[in-house]
Amino acid sequence: MKRKYFWRNFYDYCKLMMVPLLLLFLACMVLVTIQMQKDLNAQAGSTLSSVNTSLDSVVSNVIFQNDQLTNNSSMLLALKKLLLRDTNIDYSEAIYLRNIKTLMRSITETYPYIDSVYLYLDGYDKFFSSESAVTTFDGEKDREWLQIYLQMNPDERNYVSVLGTDGQKSITIFQRMLLLDGIVVMDIEIEKYRNLLNQILYNHNEMILFYNNEGEYLFQWNAGKETDLDEALTGMIPDGSDGKWLRLGKKFYMVHESRDNSYQLKIVSLIPQDVIWDNIKGVASVFFLVMGVCVIVLMLLAYRTAKESFDRIEYMVNVFQDAERGNFPKEPKQEEKNEYDVVLNNIIYLFLHNIQLNDSLKQKQQEQEIAELTALQLQINPHFLFNVLQNVEFEMKKVGGADAVCKMMEDLSEILQYALKNPLEPITLRQEIEYLKKYVSIQRKRFGSDFIVYYEIDEELWEFPVFRLMLQPLVENSIVHGVRLCDRPGYIKVKAFARSGRVIFRVVDNGIGMTAEEIQKFQDRIQRINVRHIGMSNVNSRLKIYYGEASAIHVRSRKNRGCVVEFSIPTNGREHKK
Repeated sequence: MKRKYFWRNFYDYCKLMMVPLLLLFLACMVLVTIQMQKDLNAQAGSTLSSVNTSLDSVVSNVIFQNDQLTNNSSMLLALKKLLLRDTNIDYSEAIYLRNIKTLMRSITETYPYIDSVYLYLDGYDKFFSSESAVTTFDGEKDREWLQIYLQMNPDERNYVSVLGTDGQKSITIFQRMLLLDGIVVMDIEIEKYRNLLNQILYNHNEMILFYNNEGEYLFQWNAGKETDLDEALTGMIPDGSDGKWLRLGKKFYMVHESRDNSYQLKIVSLIPQDVIWDNIKGVASVFFLVMGVCVIVLMLLAYRTAKESFDRIEYMVNVFQDAERGNFPKEPKQEEKNEYDVVLNNIIYLFLHNIQLNDSLKQKQQEQEIAELTALQLQINPHFLFNVLQNVEFEMKKVGGADAVCKMMEDLSEILQYALKNPLEPITLRQEIEYLKKYVSIQRKRFGSDFIVYYEIDEELWEFPVFRLMLQPLVENSIVHGVRLCDRPGYIKVKAFARSGRVIFRVVDNGIGMTAEEIQKFQDRIQRINVRHIGMSNVNSRLKIYYGEASAIHVRSRKNRGCVVEFSIPTNGREHKK
């Protein structure tokens, strides 16, 4: 019981504290998510800006190289002669060619991520390289970038692609020459460029994807650990996805886009949803820590409440047990910790004081009832004795009645011994019937044998407890005022049976009966002791005192058809008394 009360208190306290705490947690989660969204947007914007800046520095080298060739016609003429393998160049042209080579090498040495720079003029079978000056298209990579250039749209001035095999891929940037039909090509080694991005980008929970203007995937930064991005890497991220969450592979990513209009590059920032979940987990861990502390506090509070409540209950049980033994407290003695203890103690004290007064009143009432029962019993004994002595007198006047008188005297002595015993001592129905038969035997001596008395008693009721002389006045009433006055043989039936928790006693005769008016007068007379019906009144009073108003005598009768007198008492005796 104590454990059940503890858990009930704990449940109630949890509802009071945990529900607001949970709502607060949900509100915090919403605010954290909104703030994270803003932070991720700012982070993606900053990252894309940094990437664009790094690309500008790379592209500026190509533009610079192109400007140098375009603005110097002597340098272009020297380059043409060299590509034709014309050795007839003067000293100044040789200086220009040396300057071209020095310029191209300085670019590759200054920017380590730039692998090589190529200069190619349309119609020639050779090109100028920062690595080996004039060279032919013997290498596969050289033929590959030449093929791309030849397939470029004539109106397309800039183009970006990825060349090379796995492990040796490079970003190849194409820019047409301004005054000549030719191209400036720059190879950027991808791994070295990634290292550059690693130095300028610090958001390693973010991935950067690069696409050209045809939607071709070029390369990525910081996406190597994401093995489920094949779909994103092989296909173009849909346009209009900026600032939205897209499902790529098995995860959701926040997408931000940026375009480099100079080279028609599309740069995409991907931030996995795990970033938000990691932050939410941090907040959730704090929340669950707080919740765990709250649970411990609530359990301690519930235990304390349960202990205090059961201490009060134990105190009340002890007080009531003492009260049952007759030890009533003069005043409350429990320690008063708060105003509720004061109220509770005073209520208990007033309740016990009231019980004490009621017990005293009931005790006096019980003593009064005992006195009344004793008086009624003593009242019926002289009445009964008078009737029996009257029978003896009538019998002695008859001739040859000596034996009958002796029998009557014997029955009388036994009946008197039975009637004059302690009126509060319980007897069984069997004893009551035995002495009732003796009484009927005496009445036969007085009124003759013109009536028959027979008994219908349920077998289980023979040992049922009753009080003395309970049935004799009813049978006497049937004999004297019923069957004796008829000119036909009289029949009296004494019946006892149990039904619905009560034992019903019924005396039925075929005497002269009563009218409805006579029945009402009879019921009124037996409600009080009177000379004519002292026996019936006495039994009725004892029944009501002993068993309550529900056990009072009731009469049913028809004129010249007989009479039924009955009453009922509870099977559990006096505990049913109201």
